[in-house]
Amino acid sequence: MMRTKTLALSSILLTFLLLILGGVVHNTQSSLACPDWPLCYGQFFPNMKGGVLIEHSHRLLASLVGFFTILLTLSTWKKYKTNDQWQEVFHLSLLSLIMVIAQGVLGGITVIYRLPTIVSTTHLALSMVFFCTLVLLHHKLGILESDNKAIKDELKEKFSKAWKPVYRHGILVSGILIYFQMVLGAFMRHSGAGASCGLGPEAWGLCLDMGTWLKTWWPSAAISQLNMVHRYFAVFVTLVTFIYSAKVLTFFVKNKFMDSKTKNQSIFWAVAIPVAVFSQVALGVATVVLNISVIPTTAHLGLAAFCLAGLWKVNLLLETTEERYGNKVFHSIFSDFMELTKPKLSGLVMMTAVVGFLLAPGELDFFKGIFSLVLIAMVVMGACALNCYIERDVDALMERTKDRSLPAGRLNPLVALTFGIVLVGGAITLMVFLVNPLTAILSAIATILYLWAYTPMKQKSAFAVVIGAIPGAIPPMLGWTTVTGSIDINAVGLFLILFIWQVPHFMAISIFNAKDYDAANIKVYPNEITTPTTWKAIFVLTLVMIGSSVAPYAWSGVSKAYFFIALLLSVPMTLLALAGIKFQTNIMQTELWARRYFWGTILYLPLLLGAMIFLK
Repeated sequence: MMRTKTLALSSILLTFLLLILGGVVHNTQSSLACPDWPLCYGQFFPNMKGGVLIEHSHRLLASLVGFFTILLTLSTWKKYKTNDQWQEVFHLSLLSLIMVIAQGVLGGITVIYRLPTIVSTTHLALSMVFFCTLVLLHHKLGILESDNKAIKDELKEKFSKAWKPVYRHGILVSGILIYFQMVLGAFMRHSGAGASCGLGPEAWGLCLDMGTWLKTWWPSAAISQLNMVHRYFAVFVTLVTFIYSAKVLTFFVKNKFMDSKTKNQSIFWAVAIPVAVFSQVALGVATVVLNISVIPTTAHLGLAAFCLAGLWKVNLLLETTEERYGNKVFHSIFSDFMELTKPKLSGLVMMTAVVGFLLAPGELDFFKGIFSLVLIAMVVMGACALNCYIERDVDALMERTKDRSLPAGRLNPLVALTFGIVLVGGAITLMVFLVNPLTAILSAIATILYLWAYTPMKQKSAFAVVIGAIPGAIPPMLGWTTVTGSIDINAVGLFLILFIWQVPHFMAISIFNAKDYDAANIKVYPNEITTPTTWKAIFVLTLVMIGSSVAPYAWSGVSKAYFFIALLLSVPMTLLALAGIKFQTNIMQTELWARRYFWGTILYLPLLLGAMIFLK
């Protein structure tokens, strides 16, 4: 046990060093010191001097992190074979391994395609998710290691009276904000906006407008505006982080009954994070004052990673504390409203919209893109809230949804209805003026189909899954039309890939949730045409999905590299779909296969779309 936990901690520390060294690579302009990949000048150990030393050291350290991740995966798998309690940590280590492989591929693409901004930014964004996944894995290992002493009832009662779940949710939001600030900062650096407001002691506050050569709070040039957004957002993130760190610190200082280990760790992070955030802001100022010199710029990145990991760790500590002292899920007004927006579904939809942004031809104004992304998110979240309002009685009948805020009675239905209408109506109206009418029309069509076609049809016909796939496939077109203002065959091809992918994906969900759907009288194919027939449909649709994935090669000019990746991905998906034939007489095995197919589709789609984006 201790060996695996130590391995996880070592992986975290190595990853942190890798992040800092990655910052040194960029800040010393050593990113292309090795012009080839994965070797450097055709050698595993080139002449390690200057930029080559920095760049190749980063690659070697990345390889070491990959090696440790493999060891971690093997270690947790070995434990999982003899103890089912290790299933979650094994899956987390497997996810980490997939991400570290993806990071290696992105690193190679960065070199081969000569530092494209989107690839470099994605590389940083994924590295932070990988870092936090390792922190989560280490935390879960600590839970497995703990003795799990029972908490006395009187202590549980004290905790329930004193604790406010908004404390943890505020910490989680702070972490999410810092993550977005880091991604924004990476985009700013890689797009060349770091010095766009001037450098030196006079440039850290106001921005030197390159058009008028006057200092201003809001410059006219888009690249300078990006720089100022990063600065203003930093102030907002700092305030939110300070507020909720203070609340957590106050709780653990005042309540002496908490166990010392949890109390001491929480107090440490509640003090360390605000100090680190303040230092982070100071380093941000120093990067401008000192002309973006290597040391403060690299430390700026390192402290940001520390803050993100610290906030994530505090969230995990508080979540575990809630479970131990409360034996229940703690809800706040924040979590109830977030639940209305279905964050996982909304997140997936937003990622597909971003795909449309990145694949569309032509240049996109940064702020038009931001406005579009925010408004699309508002439409999606508002539609989800209205769906929760419409289906609140149905949700009360299903195990997995009965504790949602509306069926559980924690939120007034009229509040949810108003929330949804304001989000959808306001976003579509603003979209007409801030983006373009076509994007607004497509958003309205998607909302209407989702709420007034798919939602009521679910209790009348299993064919609803096909109707529901239409609004689910529109978001990438929204990204496309934001950039181009029109729809062409390439946008339609993107729509078809998403449309066809959804149908077998949701059929698989309906297999392992068939009983729940039946209890709520929701019509799904396993209950209507039997599970074996549903498997046959999934297999056929998998082949159609594969066909739609390679079809763009015939008309849109996607690269041969994408075509070969699409063919390569088709092999495991075909085998995975075909494997369902073995389990048709055993319902438990069929449900297990359906879950595996579901996760297979979850992995397949981002790999396919990622190849389309990065291998143009």
